[in-house]
Amino acid sequence: MKSNLDDKYLLERAPVSRLFMKYALPSVVTMLFFGVQSLVDGVVVGTHLGSDALGGINIILPLFSFIFVLALIIGIGSQTLVSMELGRNNPEKAQDAMTTGFRSLAVVSLITTTLLFLFDEQLTKLMGADERLLPFSLAYLKGLVPFILPLTLCFYSDAMLKALGHPRFSMIIMSLSVVINVALSLFFVIGLGFGTAGASVATGIAFTVGLLISGSITFNPKQRLSMMKGRFRPQLLRRAAYNGSSEGFSELAAAISILIINLTVVRLLGADGVAAFTAINYINFTGLLFYIGISEGLIPVLSYNYGAGNFGRVKRLFRFAATINMSIGITVFALLQVFGSHAILLFFDSPEIQAFQIAVDGLHIFAFVFLVNGFNVLIISYFTALGEARNSLIVSMLRGLLFVSVGVTVLPVFFGIYGVWAAIPLAEFSALGVALLLFFKTNRKLLLHEQTFA
Repeated sequence: MKSNLDDKYLLERAPVSRLFMKYALPSVVTMLFFGVQSLVDGVVVGTHLGSDALGGINIILPLFSFIFVLALIIGIGSQTLVSMELGRNNPEKAQDAMTTGFRSLAVVSLITTTLLFLFDEQLTKLMGADERLLPFSLAYLKGLVPFILPLTLCFYSDAMLKALGHPRFSMIIMSLSVVINVALSLFFVIGLGFGTAGASVATGIAFTVGLLISGSITFNPKQRLSMMKGRFRPQLLRRAAYNGSSEGFSELAAAISILIINLTVVRLLGADGVAAFTAINYINFTGLLFYIGISEGLIPVLSYNYGAGNFGRVKRLFRFAATINMSIGITVFALLQVFGSHAILLFFDSPEIQAFQIAVDGLHIFAFVFLVNGFNVLIISYFTALGEARNSLIVSMLRGLLFVSVGVTVLPVFFGIYGVWAAIPLAEFSALGVALLLFFKTNRKLLLHEQTFA
């Protein structure tokens, strides 16, 4: 394992492309494994359990996202603090930030588990499950609830691994977890006939294994920083929650958007419409993982260099990542326009059913989102890494909630279901204008800091 001096040189002096290969590329690989897992789950459920089971899982996905929000807010916020303090050569404060986030997330996860255990059916109905979808949704949720604590701690431990300079080890662990998830999902759903509960139990077991492996570093008191050392400091929790609020709100806004769209699609087209949107959402999630992987992989690097006062390097890293994201967006858009129907067919057992055709028509419109959402995701992570949580929160709120809510409410009045498919791309394009204004304002502040440090 490389020494601290080697890591310091890499973070502060090595070429940007080399940093990208060490930090962003492993994160992208991990995210792609998540995409494969998501696709396999969707294919297995859609083709073996039917479109109602696929729609039933989609009803629960916003609730799963609410849970993931907890891990993101505390995990990314703490990761930013740890990286900044290491950049400032303040390991004691970095240690306390790591410990504070861990203890807070554990308590919140246990409370959430208890509430979901007590009110599972009521919440499932509240999320929009009708009599046709309720059995599938409820079974999926019941399989997920016992694993909330290891799931959230697995993602937190992963964030700490990256902050401590172990992105490749993080990639191996999370990729292995995904492989286990896929294997168990096939075994539980097809082999044992556990239904939608089998898919969620497979996820829980797989990431519990991931937590046990990553914990060999993050929980090891012999390491430089460990979750078993340090003190709980409320002021660091407030800073972490503030820094991570935008990343968490992005996930929360996406969950609310899915909920709003689910309710709208049920009203317009019924269960077939929900199944169609589920297939589109799986594809959207898979494509989005490229951007999330790049952005989250670079957060600790950006935070470290910002803490160390290397502001010119921060801007070069952003430009490099923006170029990569633009190339990915154009490629994904083109592929979906040409091969979109083939991608949709993965989720249905026949191209003759109504849900398939609804999804194909919707995807051609929805695919425009990939031309712009990569920039929004990167700008949000950029603000988070620099501690500009207010700007990050503004962009997250606009792209994920406000503009989507307005679009889904207004556009279907004039365009029917096509207005639903267009709502998210239009929201992303609208939010990008605001994001760019805030980005240039932030860069002017960086320029002033750079002149001060010079």
